[in-house]
Amino acid sequence: MIQARALEIMLEGHNILLTGQAGSGKSWTINEFVKKAKRQHKKVVVTATTGLASSHIGGQTIHSWSGIGLDDHLHDDYIYTMSETRKKDIRKTDVLIIDEISMMHDYNLDMVDEAMRLIRENDEPFGGIQVILVGDFFQLPPVKQGGSGNFVVFSKVWKRMNVKVCYLEEQFRQDDADLQDILNAMRDGTLNQRHLLLLKSRIGHKASDNVTRLYTLNIDVENINNKKLDELPGDTHYYLRTSRGRSWNDLQILQKNVLAPEILRLKEGATIMAVKNDPEGRFFNGSIGVITGFSHDGFPVVDFGGRYAETVHPQEWEYKRGDNVTAAITQIPIRLAYAITVHKSQGMTLDTAEVDLTNAFVEGMGYVGLSRVRSLRTLHLKGFNQRSLMVSPVARAIDNKLKEKSKENE
Repeated sequence: MIQARALEIMLEGHNILLTGQAGSGKSWTINEFVKKAKRQHKKVVVTATTGLASSHIGGQTIHSWSGIGLDDHLHDDYIYTMSETRKKDIRKTDVLIIDEISMMHDYNLDMVDEAMRLIRENDEPFGGIQVILVGDFFQLPPVKQGGSGNFVVFSKVWKRMNVKVCYLEEQFRQDDADLQDILNAMRDGTLNQRHLLLLKSRIGHKASDNVTRLYTLNIDVENINNKKLDELPGDTHYYLRTSRGRSWNDLQILQKNVLAPEILRLKEGATIMAVKNDPEGRFFNGSIGVITGFSHDGFPVVDFGGRYAETVHPQEWEYKRGDNVTAAITQIPIRLAYAITVHKSQGMTLDTAEVDLTNAFVEGMGYVGLSRVRSLRTLHLKGFNQRSLMVSPVARAIDNKLKEKSKENE
């Protein structure tokens, strides 16, 4: 399906799944839809399943907006913990967009549905809000997949939504036919010797020091970041994370979801990444910058590529039940970023990257890592294992069904 046809269907008011491979123009289509819907005086809320993904589309996380929190079920007192302001906002919403839907559990989508029906006092799916789900199931799956959750197509609300599928098949990110051919073959399960030789040809090409490095394991990322920091001259500045809360369980959940380290080490010249959106809009979760110095009160001054370097002060992450804060963590919202995980790179488009897939441990990691760049020429591959070339068989089966459903709407 082409973007123009997808836009037509979305503007008709149906519940939509907008899908297609990485670089097929899903974000552009959503941006165009939002513009047109707002011209029709519709209240559109843009969310995503992760903070990083939400910053790429100028939105917020679905957990934060809906108030469902980070738990796996809606609490009995949910409706009573929500402020009237939040309820009013939800009642006025016409369209809800959820991006990076492949990373959302089925039970989370059911929780959002239940919450919207409760607040809007309407038994239709999501209380009558038009819902647009965006994502590619060949991206990384829900973090706890195999446990209590699965892809959203297995949610209770899925069939009731009567979803119309818009499968975009044009390619806009890759300008390299070989790379696109490899990615398509990974999706279809048709990788051959030619594809493997092409990938192996990118091993051993030395990357420059300032290139973004993607690894599959947190320990590799930590080791590289610490090594690079130790190589820098000058004094090390230390920042300790603090926490507060009346619920130990909620604090534990929050700690697992906050990416700012417990002990943050920084030096002038260090490459860093923001891990939270700045309230003043000076930087976003996922923004890459360089430490240019430290303020008179000891906080890092960061050049994020704008006109001015920005002093980054501590921020607070909150765990809420409805609108009641039950736990909070405070830290400088940055971390070292000489290397980042493949998981954190999801949603990024990189001019060039060094990618190490030798320790890939889940299907889809290789696909995400390789599809961050536009061309094989700008890919510096350290290596890959067999699992890195695999995609989820469940995702492939889902994808095939979605292609067929999309054809019904062309």
